[in-house]
Amino acid sequence: MTWGSPHMLYLLAIPVIALLINLWTNRPSQKKRGLAKATHVQTGLASLREVAGRSVARAKILFYVGLALVAVALARPRWGSTEVEVFQKTREVIVAIDLSKSMLAEDIKPNRLERAKLAVGSLLDHLQGESVGLIVFAGSSFLQSPMSPDYQILRGFLSDLSPSFVPQGGTDYEQMLDTALDSFKQSDGTADRFLIVISDGESETESWKNKIPELIEQNVKAICLGFGTEKGALIPDGTGGYHKDSQGAVVLTKLESATLQELANKTNGLYRDANVWVDLISLIEETIAKGKAANTSSKSEVLFIERFQYFLAPGLFLIALSLYREFPSNPVPRKIKIN
Repeated sequence: MTWGSPHMLYLLAIPVIALLINLWTNRPSQKKRGLAKATHVQTGLASLREVAGRSVARAKILFYVGLALVAVALARPRWGSTEVEVFQKTREVIVAIDLSKSMLAEDIKPNRLERAKLAVGSLLDHLQGESVGLIVFAGSSFLQSPMSPDYQILRGFLSDLSPSFVPQGGTDYEQMLDTALDSFKQSDGTADRFLIVISDGESETESWKNKIPELIEQNVKAICLGFGTEKGALIPDGTGGYHKDSQGAVVLTKLESATLQELANKTNGLYRDANVWVDLISLIEETIAKGKAANTSSKSEVLFIERFQYFLAPGLFLIALSLYREFPSNPVPRKIKIN
């Protein structure tokens, strides 16, 4: 037998000392002293009658024994064992979704953004215990959902994503990487970290490359998915037409994979074209295989079974019984018929 809270066993001293005091004061030699003491009575049908002192003493003993059992229960006795599956280490995953207007292009059906949502939804269906966060970015970036194993929160955001979430247009990878690094810094540094970047690869600057050393230092591997085709497509404007540039020409957006491939390669991650279906879980496993093995596999751990209820239930019952036996009762008035 082991104890979950062995220090609680010190509480046993209270009922033991109280019981010893009670036995001492009820010795025959003490009774002969003729000291004044309370008389225990009980109401009957016609009058009050004195309750035997032995019955009262028994009620007190029941109370003290009940207290002792409760004290033992608080110490959480444990015996017997069971095997449970526990994770040695979990993964941290941040999904960064590009919400620039070019993600509305329909060279991937129904469009790039909707296909990205389906891929992330499939990822959430297969994760078990990983902490997942969501970043949305375009010309600016912010953490839409902090890392959490509660995927329902992320699903709620995922279904409503649109370019209107990020009012500033364009695509700024540097700000996205800054947001991801800040989020990873607030988490467990021993977990394997993955940044899943979903974008068409159009980057306005090269300043994001300055963040590569910090990504490597924090052990962040980038899994980059290029959504779009080399042929490209026009960008719908939501009114039946297409977006135009400052000179009035319609904008043709194509997949530019060079940026995503470089980010993946420099962080020991992976890049995949997403114009066909991609399995993100398989990509994560493939990324792990390229580097160190992740300790995310579960193992069996032997745990002792808590048995406090075997002491708590009878302890409370004895306390209640002792109080019932000492609880005063009031006579009930009766109607007497006079003939």
